[in-house]
Amino acid sequence: MKIVGIAGSMNNNSTTKQAVAIVLDAAKAAGADIEMIHLADWSLPIYDDREDATTYPEIVHRFVQKISGADGLVIGSPEYHGTITGALKNAIDFLEGRHLRDKQVALIGVAGGSMGATNTVNTLQLIMRNLHAWPLPASPSIPSAYNAFTPEGKLKDERLQARLEALGQQLVQFVQMMNRETEKQPQ
Repeated sequence: MKIVGIAGSMNNNSTTKQAVAIVLDAAKAAGADIEMIHLADWSLPIYDDREDATTYPEIVHRFVQKISGADGLVIGSPEYHGTITGALKNAIDFLEGRHLRDKQVALIGVAGGSMGATNTVNTLQLIMRNLHAWPLPASPSIPSAYNAFTPEGKLKDERLQARLEALGQQLVQFVQMMNRETEKQPQ
């Protein structure tokens, strides 16, 4: 089973990347192969809805292939002006429903403020459902992210750390369960 994480931040010292890593590590401990896509490391061009998608640079095709090949996803975004980052929205715009159909997706939001990133995870829920994916019911939000992590990359709030770890484990369980159901259905 392959789980791919997308950290939707362009910050090299991203707390979103740290949060996605916690979920991915828990998925790995539950038996998944994992991979992180940190958008700061990917020079995706601006999506422009061109008629011939084959004319996009190779990095776009690699991104789409990695997402298409994943059994499940972890998507995290900082909350920018009440929603997801432009970089993450741009990356998702390269994907179509056929790339995400029936994939289980763990979503997390990260915020600088004390209110958390509820709008971000709600936005991601809507986008994933529109692309025919299955967002998991739990969508943790990390408030005051600039002060939420230890130098080792763990969350200072042990209960929130446990929630993110449980999310990674649940993602693996949901992928296993849904793949069994898909195998039973006649083609």
